[in-house]
Amino acid sequence: MEETWVLLDANTGLHVAWYFWLRVLDEVNRAARYGAPFGLLLLEADVAANAPAKLATDATSYLPATIRSTDLGGLLGPGQVGVLLTHQDSESAEQARDRVLERLARGGCPPAVRWKSQLLTYPNHAAQISYLLTAGWSERNGSVDLQHTA
Repeated sequence: MEETWVLLDANTGLHVAWYFWLRVLDEVNRAARYGAPFGLLLLEADVAANAPAKLATDATSYLPATIRSTDLGGLLGPGQVGVLLTHQDSESAEQARDRVLERLARGGCPPAVRWKSQLLTYPNHAAQISYLLTAGWSERNGSVDLQHTA
């Protein structure tokens, strides 16, 4: 077995949660040291009431095709994904978010799935990112307000 398969979810091609958060921590440390900004895009699949709940999990497999090769996508939970947008200031991170959401909407993702999103940028949202690194996203207890966007 190749070592990279330990880091990737076999069903989606996304990085596993622990590795994703480790890379976010690395990026926080790099940004603090060198001043390079970055974005953290959190997405959650919201499935229509009349559609099977499994669609949320299936929809996450569309993400790898929507992000740049220099960014890092991670599977954070059922229907929950994160994208580490490296070397992005607030404005370029917003453009990247819009691009990802547009590609998800037109890239074959089922119409019964809408994506809720939250974009955090460093250093603007350093405290929220630090909280997510310690508490995790699934245990966020409303610390990140996801909005319907696509």
